[in-house]
Order: sequence, then structure tokens, then C-alpha cells
Amino acid sequence: MNLNKLKELSILATKKINQFSGNVLRTRGGRIGSGMGLLIEALWGYYINMELEKEDFEIGWFPDHQYNDFVCLRKNEEWNEATKEGEAYRMEVKSMNFGADESKGHFDVLSSEIGKSDLLIVIIWEWVQITKYHSVPKIKDQYIGLAQEVITLRDALHKTRGGTFVAKENCPEQDCGCADNICLYEGEPLNAAGKRERFKGPPSARPSQKVSYAANFGGLIRMLKTSGSDSRKKFRALRKTNASIDEYISFIHRNYLSEEANQYTKSEWNTIASLYNLNTSSLSKKEIIDLVRENVPEYHTALRDNLK
Repeated sequence: MNLNKLKELSILATKKINQFSGNVLRTRGGRIGSGMGLLIEALWGYYINMELEKEDFEIGWFPDHQYNDFVCLRKNEEWNEATKEGEAYRMEVKSMNFGADESKGHFDVLSSEIGKSDLLIVIIWEWVQITKYHSVPKIKDQYIGLAQEVITLRDALHKTRGGTFVAKENCPEQDCGCADNICLYEGEPLNAAGKRERFKGPPSARPSQKVSYAANFGGLIRMLKTSGSDSRKKFRALRKTNASIDEYISFIHRNYLSEEANQYTKSEWNTIASLYNLNTSSLSKKEIIDLVRENVPEYHTALRDNLK
């Protein structure tokens, strides 16, 4: 089961989820903290399984709060979780309510904690009003790609913002009892202030006695923010040279237009407009962006290919 085929099947599954939602999940109002995101993630597992079974694959569910939610298995073959026998790839599903604060959309797993073929699935959903009184949750868009590619982007931009990753030579924990060539906290992210970004990081690097960890690392939207020229250059270089990274950035930007608008300066939006002979004299940044979006269908590609 290759990645492109899974994407095709996921589109079919999503249509069926939205149909089910319209028939069954009708609510009065649309509460943000409703637990609906978890239900949508589970429904994706059930409905993608229906599609996979037609291709002689099926979904396995991981128990006990393991990182990955699901695994794609070859049907009617033995599955050995320890050796990964019978597996095609493992999958972690993240859902984000389009109308809610993004802080819950976190992807902070370390590169060392997942396999090369593990997938990240991000589902954006929203409440849609269908009658005067009733709303339903509806999947708006989705991303499926190799988790390690998103990690490459996340970690590179973390460094450009002054963040670091723990290694034996820079570990803030002085009395952890590690062997000479081992660090218990290898790879844990620290922010620019040297504070840990995950609960599993060095205890001495906690932000305060009241706050265990900073939790700024790995926000599915926030990870794309840049500050300073070095950060912007790294963002653009990775987007231009890595198709998977470009796909993830495009996914976030087409759903969160303000993030895309803020990523590029007025001068850069003007550069894109000039490539297509659009007159931007006396226009504000917002007006230039609106002009580009209205007249250049391929402007995402133009932003990727024409800016440094």
C-alpha cells in the first residue's frame, strides 16, 4: 500500500465520515471542547479500514497510549508489534478544530522515537450549521505524509529560533548518572532560554516550579512561524527542495490564510504580483495579497519558487 494510494482511499473515507456526521452527529450548537476531535480520529480509523480491506490491508489499533494510533497491516498475515512483521507503516492521526485555538495541535515526538516509514495524518474539521438550530462536525481538509519529513522542517526552524537539542556535551542535567557516552535526555528540545519543551526533558531545565515544561515545541501551525532572515531563508530553502515539506506548508497555508500572509513581507508579495504584471501601486499589503490570490491560481508555487 503506497502513500499515494492511501491518500486516495482517505478521500473516500472522509466523504463517508462527513456523510455519517450529517446523519448522526447533528447537535444544537458546536462546542469547542467537546471531545469531537478524538471521535473524528477514531472514525477515520474505522472508515479507512473499510477502504483498506478492499485492497487486502486492514487497520490495527495500538493500545496503552503509544505514540502511533494505527498501523496498516497486510490482511490475514501475522502481526508482530516488536519486529513490525506484517506492517506496511504506522500512523499517528492529529485533528484540529478549524475554529479553535491551535495550542492542542501538537506534534512533539522526537525523530528517534518513530520509524522512517511512519506517517503523520492531520485532519482539519469545523462545525457547519445545517439548519437554523443544528450543526455538524465536518472534515475540511487533510494531510498525509511521512512524519520524518515534517520533523525535518520542525527541528530546523526550532534551531533558527535559538532552540537547541540536548546532547551529552550540552545537557543541563549535571547529576543524572549517565555513562560517559550516554545521555538520558539525548535529543530533547530546549528553547532559546534553555528551558525544556517536553515533560521528558532534563528536570533541571523546567521553566519554573509551577510550570513543568514550555510546550511551545511542535505546534502544527506554530512550528512554521519564522523570526528573522535566517529563519525565513531556512523555511524557503526546505520548501523549495523537499516536496513533502512543501506539501505540508501548502496544506497549512491554504487553510490558515493569515499564516501565509504573515510568512511573507509586503515586498515579497509585491514581487509575485509583478511577475504576473499586476499593478500594485498605492496598495496596502492586504490589498496586494488579495490581488495575487484572486488573479494567480498557482501563487503557492510562485511563492515557493521565486523567493529566497
